[in-house]
Amino acid sequence: MKNNGVFSRFIDKYKRFMYGRYGQDGLNRFISYLAIFLCILSFFVNSSIIYFSVLGLFVLSLFRSLSKNFARRRQENQLYEKAAKPVKRSFKYCVIRIKSRKTHRVFTCGKCHSILRIPKSAGNGGKVEIKCPKCGGAFTRYIGGNIKKIGGQTQN
Repeated sequence: MKNNGVFSRFIDKYKRFMYGRYGQDGLNRFISYLAIFLCILSFFVNSSIIYFSVLGLFVLSLFRSLSKNFARRRQENQLYEKAAKPVKRSFKYCVIRIKSRKTHRVFTCGKCHSILRIPKSAGNGGKVEIKCPKCGGAFTRYIGGNIKKIGGQTQN
């Protein structure tokens, strides 16, 4: 049973209006987050440059989401994704290293650049031969073992 309330009618009108328009993508989200960040920054730094930058970014985001030129918007988003990929990858690498710092060592494959987690106990504190499961490339790395302090002495 369909609810014919005010909110439901608003949603239906919005859906009809947005039909055939580009909508949101990764670049639009980035532009919106940057505008929000600059808006918060403008509370602390009173600058007309920041104010007009926020205004311009919101207008750009609105223009992109209401655009009917799908090919151009898709091309812009692909360029953004290509430029943002190394940044996202390095952030992901840092997060994985931090989460598994106590039990694993994290390496990247030299050939395919995939992220590999190796248990610290695998090398017993020495070097270990690592084989990438994606591309089959092999390389040697040092893996620090689990170091325990027993009676003031350090043991592996």
